[in-house]
Amino acid sequence: MDHPSYLADVLIFLLAAVVAVPLFRRLGLAAVLGYIGAGAVIGPHAFGLVERIDSARALAEFGVVFLLFTVGLELPLDRLRALGGGKFALGLLQVLLTMVVFSGAGIAFGLPPQAAVVVAAALALSSTAMVLQLLAERGELTSQAGRSAFAVLLVQDIAVGPLLVITLVLGGAPEAVAEALFWSVLKALAAVIGILAVGRWVVRPIYGPLSEGGQIETFTALTLLIVLATGLATELAGLSMAFGAFLAGMLLADTRHRHQVAAVIQPFRGLLLGLFFMTVGMAIDAGGVVSRAGALGAIVVGLLIVKTAVAAAIGAALGMPRGRAIYVGLLLAGSGEFGFVLLGAAVGRSLLDSPDAQLLGMAITLSMAATPLLAFAGRRALPDIAQESGERVEAAGPHSDHVVVAGRGRAGRECAAQLREAGRLPVGIDIHADNITAGRRLGFEVFHGDAARPEVLEAAGVENASAVIVAFNDPRRAVTIVGQLRYIFPRLRIVARAHDEHWAEELRRVGADTVAVEMQGVADTLAGSIDDAEPGPKAG
Repeated sequence: MDHPSYLADVLIFLLAAVVAVPLFRRLGLAAVLGYIGAGAVIGPHAFGLVERIDSARALAEFGVVFLLFTVGLELPLDRLRALGGGKFALGLLQVLLTMVVFSGAGIAFGLPPQAAVVVAAALALSSTAMVLQLLAERGELTSQAGRSAFAVLLVQDIAVGPLLVITLVLGGAPEAVAEALFWSVLKALAAVIGILAVGRWVVRPIYGPLSEGGQIETFTALTLLIVLATGLATELAGLSMAFGAFLAGMLLADTRHRHQVAAVIQPFRGLLLGLFFMTVGMAIDAGGVVSRAGALGAIVVGLLIVKTAVAAAIGAALGMPRGRAIYVGLLLAGSGEFGFVLLGAAVGRSLLDSPDAQLLGMAITLSMAATPLLAFAGRRALPDIAQESGERVEAAGPHSDHVVVAGRGRAGRECAAQLREAGRLPVGIDIHADNITAGRRLGFEVFHGDAARPEVLEAAGVENASAVIVAFNDPRRAVTIVGQLRYIFPRLRIVARAHDEHWAEELRRVGADTVAVEMQGVADTLAGSIDDAEPGPKAG
């Protein structure tokens, strides 16, 4: 049987990630650096194990799209407004002032004014994927520094469309710039309004019926359809696909389905984002770096210093503490993936020679690879940032010492009622919309999602719960969830429902502390076992 060559590429990508990422984590470095290092080793400029970098990059871009979608899921409109105008002003000023500095430098070094503007735009933009992944790994997305960096990146994503229009027009008739920008902004506004309208009045109602029967496959397909369709719509309107995905996530952020949506999208995001960082590493040409080391080093060092200084100065001027302003500047110091798009457009319009574009492309790649190191250095050098990392801005305070009830059928509802009567706080998880509705009608907090998914368990606060009751009708599903819980939370107290002694033994085998057999009076036994037992150790 003949296997297509792309299968070998897939195996190489997976093997490289499996080896490199744990190694870098063990060394205390960011996983992003592991992916970049793996890509550099297997890429066409090193061992040449994978040659088709363009096809891999096209697929990897969807990792950035899914990343922005999940960020949108964590940012409903009210929390987006809570970011404040100052943070978005930081983003706008960062782009404009950085472009002014780089344009002046380009003209001073002999670039024509049009080419200098395009190069400045390409270098001014930072890597959304790189920065957000670093913040997510450190749990800093909702910290003050994380929110500031995110606001800047969001402004940059919105600016990609107009900057691309400017690049294309500069290669033609300069007098057409104003008209082209007007139509670009008009199309972008129409796309955003259309997405918001369709999302509110079409997409949201569709999720309800699909969740009623626990149709995971259809639910996943719908989520992928929404992400890709909104991304395509914004791309056609001159904005980035990632910005469209962010809008889609934001629309679903304040619905009861968002935790399950995040859970089903996570595997796609993780794999494709890892591939994206590997393609960044694959673009690093060690030979080219050595042969043009002087010019390349000057560009990269100048780029990192200027962008850090500009962002930090603006942040401080807007009232940000000095340490936080410098840290945000370090996060945004590198250039990003959209810089390649602008450079390609500049070459196509004869604004830039191909050798110069290649040199700048290598500088962008190296600056992206330097971003994790700069962030690491910033945290070490700025102690107030390390203290601030614990400061979070959440939509609601997390529960503690509550009891999570997985499965909100009849037995689950009765357990929750008895727990509430005993003065305990029950928090439910269920995949079926009718069970969720019934529970909420009685005043219980119930999350929509698959209790076997770590993201859903995290949303329900299992790590801070005193116990979890697994009360599903399906015995195989109960065994799967108990095993998953015991694996992720080895010290958590787990109480489970069984249909008979056979399944009771299975549940004990995979980690249940207490099992209630159905004929024994399930609700009484399940709820009573929580109250009668010594308080279980917290998950750790």
